[in-house]
Amino acid sequence: MSRVSMKKPAQCTDEPLSNSIICQKLSLLRDILSTSYGPTGRLKQIHNNVGGNILTTSTSSALFSRLDMSEPFLKLISTAIQHHITCYSDCGLFLGIFTLRLIENTQKFGLRTVAAAKVYKHLVEECNQFLKGESCGCKVAVDFSRCDSLVTLVRSMITSKPACMLNATEIQHISSLVAQAFLRSIPCNSSGPTCFGRTVTIGIDGESVSKSSVFPGLLLDVPEMLQPKDLQHLKPCPLKVVLFSMSLSGDISEVGEVSLQIRRGVDPELHQLQQLLKLGEQAVKDKVGVFACQKVIHPILQHFLREHGVVVIERLGFALMEPFVKITGARAVASLFSPVPLEAYGWVEALCFQSCGSRELLQLIPCKDAAFGTLEDTPECCEKFADIFITRSVNTRALFNALFYAPCVSIGCSDVVNQFEPLTCQRAEHVLRLTLREPYALFGRGCTETQLAAHITHKSQVTPALLGISQAEFLMAVESFRSSLLAVALSLEHDGQDCLIDLTYGHCWISEIPSQINTVPTCGCGLVVDKLTLKKSHLNTSHHLFSPALPENTKSQPRVLDSFSAKLNALNTAVELANFVIDVRYLIKDMN
Repeated sequence: MSRVSMKKPAQCTDEPLSNSIICQKLSLLRDILSTSYGPTGRLKQIHNNVGGNILTTSTSSALFSRLDMSEPFLKLISTAIQHHITCYSDCGLFLGIFTLRLIENTQKFGLRTVAAAKVYKHLVEECNQFLKGESCGCKVAVDFSRCDSLVTLVRSMITSKPACMLNATEIQHISSLVAQAFLRSIPCNSSGPTCFGRTVTIGIDGESVSKSSVFPGLLLDVPEMLQPKDLQHLKPCPLKVVLFSMSLSGDISEVGEVSLQIRRGVDPELHQLQQLLKLGEQAVKDKVGVFACQKVIHPILQHFLREHGVVVIERLGFALMEPFVKITGARAVASLFSPVPLEAYGWVEALCFQSCGSRELLQLIPCKDAAFGTLEDTPECCEKFADIFITRSVNTRALFNALFYAPCVSIGCSDVVNQFEPLTCQRAEHVLRLTLREPYALFGRGCTETQLAAHITHKSQVTPALLGISQAEFLMAVESFRSSLLAVALSLEHDGQDCLIDLTYGHCWISEIPSQINTVPTCGCGLVVDKLTLKKSHLNTSHHLFSPALPENTKSQPRVLDSFSAKLNALNTAVELANFVIDVRYLIKDMN
């Protein structure tokens, strides 16, 4: 009984938003997110106080995955943002900044919780109607017959990651590759359920970014002892493929933790080898051209297969199993003691060598008409696939944020780059796929936020009777919502420049810096060109009410775009999250 300690009472905090310590933590988090926002956002270095690696980034996913938060409100906001990023891959910082500004402004304006929640919900519904309506002036339709808008979407995402440290030419090149890979991964001429191909990024250390390129098919490290001349003696194309998901090393330890009864005079390892050679003989008999394994293959089996003109690929790894299955149509075999069924075989059109900087890679070219009959039982796999692999060249002259890489792919990069798991390339492709569902994009660089602020202010001069609140309280809540939107646009500027809104189109403008004096001044998204008759006002200052007009020159296209689906969800999630936080009356924390 001496070791039994009494339980500590739970800690209860009444009116948590009235607690100065909690408010300071929320304010600190808002400052971290605001200063990380946009193309000129400041990088953050995160280091555990007990040691470990230093993370340098400015993205919300990396920040929240590494920041350890004890405050329940902060944990809630962090979880919501990470979930949003998982589903939409963009606008995480927008969600965080807007949520925290709404919470702060509710306290600043002294709004009642019930009134604020009602008005915020009403205003976000007004924003939804505006953004989804045909008369919306801050969105453009994405034309999939042209690559311009797709490349602009990708370029805007990469540009917003300052830790990438790429120049304009490199960003444009990578953006074009991502758009190209996305288009090539879309199934064509398909009937019934379809499924996309995969885009995987491979890092090539020491090469220029401008030498990055897209390859159809699958790129693998060249197997040992395979020479280019060996490919000339392969069987006629297409080549039959067999894939094993279990180890073929022949070790008894690979069997697992089981009890084995071995007769006297029997060599278990020899028996394993004989069984492996039976698999090899069957593969040769079935005219297999490529023999692949997720793990290790016994050297004697490898020698036997090579002697019979079979290409041996071992140590594929778990990450490449799925794309290998998709591109070949093979079904992974997990047994040594039964013949390989005919339906488990797959096909590739050809094999060839690709020199990518310092690495020599083997390219598996998919069959043009290869349907994966072995996987017809699952609807998502009945379509033909062509995995697209990008060789991502890492420029060693600068620190490159590995947010460019996809988490399911092995990347041959420097140790610094390998710290980063989320990949901008993967997320940009995800955003493009979301655009297929809702083929629109929103103006970037603060222009959507300023237009929404102008629209709701213009529309909210009459208090809706159903809300049951006074006109004064309604207008204060509208001002809180408007100020929060404009605060997000203001967060894009970090160099002391003035942020303005024009009183005709409602676009966001940032004053010129000396190095850009000779350029044609445009708004943040690049759609509206400045002119003498265009009146402007500083953000978050009073000006006359107006309804944003559409620009006269509708043929021009914006240079900065945001994901429509991602920003719309972030807008709604922020309001829902803020309404929940301001409604909390007690925080009860278990101290045991």
